[in-house]
Amino acid sequence: MINVKDAPFGATGDGSTDDRAAIQRAVDFAKNLTLPNNAAVRYRVTIYFPAGFYYISGPINITNTNGLYLVGDGGVYLNTIIIGSTGGVIFDFSGSSLSGCENFTFITSTRNSPSTIGALFALTTNGGLNCGIRKCYFEMADTPTANGTFGSIGILNVRSEEFFIHECLVRANTPLLMSYTAVLNPSGINFTVTSPFQVLAAGDGSMGVTSINGTSLQTLEKRRPAMVLLGTNSLSFQGYLGRLSANTGTNESAILCVGYTTNLKVHATIESFSQILKVLSSGFEGNELNIVSANASAPTTNLIDFTGCTVKGLKLKVSLPVIAERSNRVLLFYQAESNPNQQSAGFLKNSEITCYDMAGNQFIISPNMLKKCENVIFNTERPFEKRGGRIRQLSNNNVSAGNNGSIVPASIFRFQQADVVSSTNSRGGYYRVWVDGVIRAGSYGSGGSAVMSFQAQVIINQNFSGIFDIPASTVITVGKSATNAAYLDISGVSINVAFNNRIGTVTATPRVSGQGQGEIVYYDGTVELQSDYLVNDPIPL
Repeated sequence: MINVKDAPFGATGDGSTDDRAAIQRAVDFAKNLTLPNNAAVRYRVTIYFPAGFYYISGPINITNTNGLYLVGDGGVYLNTIIIGSTGGVIFDFSGSSLSGCENFTFITSTRNSPSTIGALFALTTNGGLNCGIRKCYFEMADTPTANGTFGSIGILNVRSEEFFIHECLVRANTPLLMSYTAVLNPSGINFTVTSPFQVLAAGDGSMGVTSINGTSLQTLEKRRPAMVLLGTNSLSFQGYLGRLSANTGTNESAILCVGYTTNLKVHATIESFSQILKVLSSGFEGNELNIVSANASAPTTNLIDFTGCTVKGLKLKVSLPVIAERSNRVLLFYQAESNPNQQSAGFLKNSEITCYDMAGNQFIISPNMLKKCENVIFNTERPFEKRGGRIRQLSNNNVSAGNNGSIVPASIFRFQQADVVSSTNSRGGYYRVWVDGVIRAGSYGSGGSAVMSFQAQVIINQNFSGIFDIPASTVITVGKSATNAAYLDISGVSINVAFNNRIGTVTATPRVSGQGQGEIVYYDGTVELQSDYLVNDPIPL
């Protein structure tokens, strides 16, 4: 182990002396160590920083090496403190493999030129794999104009794969940024990542296999997401995403994914951010999100924005423990096209969505994205699925239809209309409702009971201007009881669809007779809904 305070390195750790040169001497010495009597074989030792305050006026060059690890003294908070006045990065690991640091606190100095990047890992022609950070604390300054307006960045990784961040707390304008390219323009910010010591790998490449565990990412203000991922694959995150402050700015997204993202696994609690995730362009495939979202600063922002994105194999679980944050926003949102007759370009396939807290299914998914769903299960308070172009209830609906002698229509299914009101000449389409149900009357302890099993379908057509035809209904009696027809007899049922305030309601009206006046009558069954509208699908309520 090399001690940066030992001779000939001579770091002081007193917080006022510039220790950059001393630390760099220790790093360079460690880089050039070779086996005794065999200069062709290099070996690496740990570089140890005793507890103290190490002020540095420039970045530390830990680039293009293998197996170099820097270790502070004690725990993760205020033991070995690096005070950065570097004008850019504090620790630069570009091109290094099997390297990293632990037990450091990184603080931006107010003297001279404040540091804007805590630690940089990047791929070069020399290498840049299998690196990581453990038990480190980053307290970067609020410098919103730095790094192309990403502001201060806690940890920046460009194509340095097989990477880990464990048990860290990162506070910055952008706490974590990982990218498959040094040119970050696809994010909407004109910025190119550079190292003061090395040339980063050109072009695009893979950025994946990252483990982030027990880590808290907190933004300064509302300017940038806590985690920005450009073209990232195979990333696992377990921890917390939040804000240290939220007075300035308009960003509400906790996670921003740019470009094709696959095998992303996030198990997180998100606070203050109103939006869990925003995806910019391209695909989002084979990802798992298990999220608790609470204390949103703007609880009308849609939770996940998939506008312009194709989504496959998503497993999503969202819990919203705060009741006031459960309505007036959509869980899976897709922005409507400017042309009201244009379908969404993106789609959702082979996925499972779980959220029991939304006020109703109308808040689960945008109707234009539901239109482009295939093989998707929605585990909600009223669960449903879409398979083969049909929307189907996933739970029986047990509804009273009054009693014998005083029958009332039972509301067995409700759905939000699919036509686009803003269109004046393209509102045409149809609904086909398929009912598989049972009508039962009487009770276990009464004088008698009766049951009838049936299947029915209703078709209702809508013309181009939004006018409905009269519903056409067909009912097939599959079977019925004949225990005591004189006391109770179910002779049939009529099925109808009516619309009011853009809500379609399917009703079942049984026909019951016999001496058992006052016996309660029930409908019990499931409904499938098929439709053909240009832009949207109806949403079951």
